[in-house]
Amino acid sequence: MKKLMTFCLLLALALPMAAVGDDQVMYAGGTAPVLRVGVVGRLDTTSEQSLTFKSSGTELQIPYADIQSFEYSKEVTRHLGVLPAIGVGLVKMRRHRHYFRISYRGADNVSQVAVFEVPKHMPRTLRAVLEARAPQACKPCVLRAGRN
Repeated sequence: MKKLMTFCLLLALALPMAAVGDDQVMYAGGTAPVLRVGVVGRLDTTSEQSLTFKSSGTELQIPYADIQSFEYSKEVTRHLGVLPAIGVGLVKMRRHRHYFRISYRGADNVSQVAVFEVPKHMPRTLRAVLEARAPQACKPCVLRAGRN
């Protein structure tokens, strides 16, 4: 039993954590027909009219005036059992994935949603940009720990 617990702990520490890079954003899902789930690109917040997600060959523009709401959430990368979580927590910090969900009205006045996985330093900046340029969006940031 002791060997099994040691093996499980070492396996949990050795597993590669797939996450986005420092300047990359991943489209995690939504209703945008031009994007595939899992495509990696960049968010451009420099425009005053729209938030733009640019990936290789495709571009999604979300006008700030059409944003209805946005939400930031943080989830644990790997869900472990109680004992492995305690063991890993003693050795290193648990990793999290950071998501932004943006609800907006599309070109045909149809409700759309886009979920982006962002690097851990981006939520503060993106939240500030959305609060300044899309003030009509209700409840800008709700921090959730874990899954609901």
